[in-house]
Amino acid sequence: MRDKRFFSPPSSKFLQRRKKTAYPQGNKHYVLGEPPLGIMYLSSVLKEMGHAVSMTDQCHPEYSDESFVDSLRRERPDMVGISFLSNMCYPAARNLSRRIKAALPATKIVYGGVFSTINARRIVVTEKSVDIVARGEGEGIIRDLAEGLDELGAIPGITFRSKTDEVIETPDRPGIANLDSIPFPDREGLDINYVASLPLDVPAVIWDRPYTSIVSSRGCAFGCTYCNCPTFSGKKCRVRSAGNVLKELEEIHGKGYGAFTFVDDNFLLDPKRVTDICNGMVDQGLSFKWACEGRAEPKVNGVFDELSKAGCDLVMFGIESGSQRVLNGMNKKTKIGNIEDAVGRAKDAGIGIIHGFFIVGSPGETVEEVRQTFAFAEQIDINSFNFNSLTAFRGTPLWQDAVARGLVDEEKDWDKMFPVHSIHPDTIDSKTLFSLRSKLVKRLVRRKVMKHPREASKVLLRFLQCMSLQDVYQLLTSSKSDHSTQRV
Repeated sequence: MRDKRFFSPPSSKFLQRRKKTAYPQGNKHYVLGEPPLGIMYLSSVLKEMGHAVSMTDQCHPEYSDESFVDSLRRERPDMVGISFLSNMCYPAARNLSRRIKAALPATKIVYGGVFSTINARRIVVTEKSVDIVARGEGEGIIRDLAEGLDELGAIPGITFRSKTDEVIETPDRPGIANLDSIPFPDREGLDINYVASLPLDVPAVIWDRPYTSIVSSRGCAFGCTYCNCPTFSGKKCRVRSAGNVLKELEEIHGKGYGAFTFVDDNFLLDPKRVTDICNGMVDQGLSFKWACEGRAEPKVNGVFDELSKAGCDLVMFGIESGSQRVLNGMNKKTKIGNIEDAVGRAKDAGIGIIHGFFIVGSPGETVEEVRQTFAFAEQIDINSFNFNSLTAFRGTPLWQDAVARGLVDEEKDWDKMFPVHSIHPDTIDSKTLFSLRSKLVKRLVRRKVMKHPREASKVLLRFLQCMSLQDVYQLLTSSKSDHSTQRV
């Protein structure tokens, strides 16, 4: 199940290009967004066991709940797994599972993903269409479920409803110790070409070539107040070996892919492993355009030359704020000077696009500190950026603090998310925040273009390969607003 903010249909200009030169995979549809690696891994595990598997992705342009349920009536599966990331997708997942349960009462319905893991008991208690919630990583759980749907009590890592309507939680399942043991994702099971795009208000194609994504590590060892990844991963990070990652890169290269993104929470965490991967790509002649995300820390400064030599064309930094006080309040454990240094070194290495993620609307953040953040974005060598409002999700320290203050009701609000400015008394009010953000984003774009016209032209020309002038204009002049996300 997809959050509609994270995928988009391509422009008519892009589709016209594809009529002339289709991507070689032979898939029918084109979607701007990331492949659903979670279910693709599970499909590979099940197929390796000899099971028949059907996969769907709800970003499919011609897909609907009705057609999916119709296909299930024909196939009559023993189990349907529904994977989604956040509570933004929960209402859609719930509606779909109710339709499936009504059509196939005997079929077991399993939820998985970050939101489901954090809220497993509450989901099973409140939603009768859900039989089982898989908590944490799914590869081991899916194996056990496929072999023992009648012996659920013996499977660690699940929450389920018994035949007597009792909610049972089995012990937590340890994380997979050797990530190299997991088969590579099933990239043939979906009739979709995923297209690489920047995470902007108007999605912009950055590489017009067959695209996929790779996860080379799992988890995050840090504890930023707004992020629930540490809750999901237990503040641990496990990595695949450089050799195993290179084998997957060799496989996708042989299948005709020309671009990919490392979707790790922090690909740059281990510079030695990053260097080994990059050197291996060069040595093996694996030619890609690719992207990664990481923290701006001193220890990563030595890897950008290797990234560039290996074809890395986009590095995304979680910068968040230009105020050290605000960064400290987020428990970001990052210094302003380190951010500036890392961004500058990535730029000097010749990486084409340096993207910055920013957050405004923190408790106690002043109008002057918001202006400081935009001034910092103007000062450093980024040429792409987005500014989001700080949001409280269950499973984050930010949420726990809101509960402790009485701003959120844990019992009533567990399946919701709240922009902090809509619930916290010590924040800039919503109207002021959005007006300020909109004005400052427009000014930042103008100043970046004026200060660096040649660089801005290169980026815009890249966008114009697959976007209309109208789309580019909207990209440069819009600043998304989420006035509608007020608490009701």
